[in-house]
Amino acid sequence: MSMPTLPLSDAAWAALLPHIHRTPTPLGRPIADLRARFDAIFAAVTSGQHWQHFTHPHAPTPTLHRHFRRLAHAGLWARLLTLVADKGCPAPIKALAAAIHAAHRRTIRILGLPAIILARRLRIHEALPAPSWLLPGPDLSGTIRGLLKRIVTDFLHPEARARFRLCMGLLRTAGGRARIPAGLRRL
Repeated sequence: MSMPTLPLSDAAWAALLPHIHRTPTPLGRPIADLRARFDAIFAAVTSGQHWQHFTHPHAPTPTLHRHFRRLAHAGLWARLLTLVADKGCPAPIKALAAAIHAAHRRTIRILGLPAIILARRLRIHEALPAPSWLLPGPDLSGTIRGLLKRIVTDFLHPEARARFRLCMGLLRTAGGRARIPAGLRRL
């Protein structure tokens, strides 16, 4: 799904800046135009293209991707997603919600299960790369493991085997799919 991304408005940039300055500065040369860099990152994550196919005039794609990864590890995208979920979210950041969701979807490849858990707990399913039922469910699998442990301790119960089979099937489902069908993937 591709959505057009306009350059950040002055209000959106002013609202984003305090959150950006809370992240560690990248190593190397200082960024000449940080606002243009973020315009390019938001354009990349909302384009629906993989990083290697994306081009932008303000920065080389490997530089954008490297900066995006550093921001993901520094927790910027998770903080912004949490802010968007908050009822007191400033309107300029709320207007960037679709771009922040797209950025968080991209961080799932970098950060893995903690990023999935965050989006689920905030109930922002647009920030997940696929429908929720196709992704691993650590909360559900923990519940099922506890249930399995109880069944094993009560194994003498006549219905225990049927419950055990049911729980094993649920545990497989809670583990998510190994491959997400291409038609259901969100970029």
